[in-house]
Formats: sequence, structure tokens, C-alpha cells
Amino acid sequence: MFFWFDNTTELLYHYNNVRMRRHTAARRNGENENREIMLLFKIIPAFGRVLQWGKVSVSDAKALGWVIGATLTGTNALIAGAACTLFILSPIWYVTASLGCAALLWNIMLAISISKQIANDQANINKNQQLFRRFQNTTRYFESILQDTSDIIISLDADYLIFKFAAGAQNHLGYSQEEVLGKPFEILFIDKADKDKMHPSDQNSVGGEVPMKTKSGKTIVVNMCVSKMRDGGYVVTAQDITEKKDLQEQLARNNEKLNRLAITDDLTGLFNCRHFYEVIASELSRFKRHADRKLSIIYIDIDRFKEYNDANGHQMGDYALKSLGDVVNACIRKGVDSGFRYGGDEFVVILTDTCMDKAMVVAERIQKQFRALKFGETSLSVGIAEAKEDDNETTLVRRADLAMYASKKGGKDKITLATDDHPEYSIPPSETGYFSASGV
Repeated sequence: MFFWFDNTTELLYHYNNVRMRRHTAARRNGENENREIMLLFKIIPAFGRVLQWGKVSVSDAKALGWVIGATLTGTNALIAGAACTLFILSPIWYVTASLGCAALLWNIMLAISISKQIANDQANINKNQQLFRRFQNTTRYFESILQDTSDIIISLDADYLIFKFAAGAQNHLGYSQEEVLGKPFEILFIDKADKDKMHPSDQNSVGGEVPMKTKSGKTIVVNMCVSKMRDGGYVVTAQDITEKKDLQEQLARNNEKLNRLAITDDLTGLFNCRHFYEVIASELSRFKRHADRKLSIIYIDIDRFKEYNDANGHQMGDYALKSLGDVVNACIRKGVDSGFRYGGDEFVVILTDTCMDKAMVVAERIQKQFRALKFGETSLSVGIAEAKEDDNETTLVRRADLAMYASKKGGKDKITLATDDHPEYSIPPSETGYFSASGV
């Protein structure tokens, strides 16, 4: 009995000693594990700050993933191992479990922070890649414009030397870029003065129409604009308007021809009656504005023209009329005086800055040259009137017409001056045939 008690007491004493030693060792181990966990608490945030500070690029993303995965796995393993050890050895297991959970939570928060940083960096990188692709597309777009446009585009440096010659310029001017690269811009001009005219010295750009010389020696007309660039160079844009200019000139010639046909008598080539009244109104207006100016008109009628036309046919009659038109044109000053077919076989000549005496000389010349053509028994009866201050188109023409009628009445083939001492000028218009003449 006592033996059992003694043995039992000894065993209990031995068990308590072992238990106390184990408790002391476990407490010391727990303190060591707690120090390791606290050390991890310090290391993990520091590692996260290093990763954030590094701003790892896309090329490091895979390696970063491996690093983060290995780090978190190792850290979790250490924390789990420490928690299990403390849980087994420490009598205060709930403390170690709380610390382990806090460490895991901190680890998760750190992983989330690093993941967000990586996501932000990846978004910025994607944005930069998108901007770079957009820049590349824009560059290709503008390059395609330079190559595909039909306009002339030339880039010049600050010294006006060519350093870019687009495809449109090559097509229009015939030069390749290698042939003109580094050469002065003025080699493309026919007139070197155009180079100075197209130089934007004091302004941002200049423009205008200038002729240019192609490689084959052909001349083209371009509508050019030269603009100054911020880097000190220049850009030249131009459109070939040679064909357009040719069409404009042709159109102008056609319009001039149409206008001339509208005011010209088809048979004689002289102006027609409608244009006569436009010109005489203008000349009378100018005559009245300048008191020292003179203005005279010659009224011509072919004597016995009807008989000649009936006897020789209309073709010969037309030829006589045309011949008189040629005589009138030959006897007046070109660009100063004007000849008109007033109607039928009647003609009028307007002589600017001419008095009646000088008009008499012109009338005699016309009469003499027509007489030399010998159209049967035809001749010319002529009346001359000099403009007065109170004249208008109607009164001036009427006085010349009455003077011409006096020549006919006086025996034909005569020249009569419309002066105040000729009473026959008061003959009624119904007897002189004035209205029939002016109404043609």
C-alpha cells in the first residue's frame, strides 16, 4: 500500500516536474515564435513598399507574379506553421490563434494593395500603348496623304532648300525627290523674282498664282501657298491650275466673241445699230463733261443701191455692202473711231475728238475709195454733223441724216455739212425718210 503510494507520489512529482519543464519550454518557444511573427509583420509591408516603388513594367509582370506568389506562399506557410506550433505547445492557444489570423488578414490586405498597384500600372501601360498606336496610325495617315494627294506639297528648311518632295510634286513637276533634295526652291520657278514674292518674310503665309517649270521644260501655272512653320522651315502647297486657266481664257475668248457677235453686223463686220446708240450716248456724255472736246458723226447712204441689187442679184449687193464696211474700217482710227451699219444701205461713223472740218477729210477718203471699187452707178451721199451742247442721240443723228438727205437731193455723190445756214434741214422728217432710217 505504502509502496504504491510512494510510487504514486513519486510518479506524480515526476509528472509535475516534466509538465513544468514542458510549460517553461513551450513558453520560451512561444515567445520566439511571436518574435518571428512580429518580424514578418515588419518585413511584408516593407516588401510591398519596395514593389510599389519599383513600378515594374509589363515585361516584369510574369516574374512579379512568381515573386509575389512565392513570397505569399512562404509567408503563409511560416504563419501557419508558427500558429500550429503555438497551438500545440502553448497553453494560451487562443492568443496565438488571434495573432495568426491578424497576420493572415494583413497578408491578404497587402496582396490586394499590390494587385491594385499592378492593375493601375497595367492600365497606364495599356493607355500608353493605345496612344502610341494612335500616333502610329496618325503618322501613317499623314504619310499616305503626302503620297496619295495629287496636290504639290514641298517641305523647305530655313534656308529655302528642298528636303521633302511629295509624290504629287513629283507627278506634276517631273523631278524625283533625289534630284531636288537639298537644292534651292528657286530652281522650280521660271522667274526667279517669284521666289522672293512667295517668301513669307513678315507674315505667316503668302499665296498667289505663279508659273513653274517642269523637268521637261513645260510651263505650268499653279495656285501656291507658302506657310512658315514653327521650327523655322516652310511648307509649300500648290494646285496645278494650268487646265483651269486655259479653260478660263477660252471661256473669256468665247464670251468676247459672243459679245462681239451681239453688237456686230454679220455681213459688214461693223458694229450694228443697237450698239451705235450705246456708244453715241456714252460719247455725248463725255463730250458734255469736257467743254474743249469735239464730236462728229458721218451719215452715209449708197446711191442707187436698190437698182444695183436688183440688176446684179443679192450676192453682188451684199458684196457691195461688205466692201463699204471694209472701206470704213480702213479709213478710221482703230480703237478711237467706230463704224456702224445703221440699217440697209445706210452707215454711220462716230469720230471722237474730231471737228467738222476733219470729219470732212475722213468722209472724202471714204467716198473716194468706195468710188474706186466701181459697183455700177452706185455712189455715196454723205451728211456730217458736229455735236452741240444741247444735242442728244436723236437730235445729233437727225441733223446728220438731214445733211445726207440734202446731198441726195443735191445730185447724189456729195458731202453736206449740217450748219445753221442750210434751210433744207427744216424739211419734215416724213419727206426726208429719217424715221425709216432710224427704225431699221
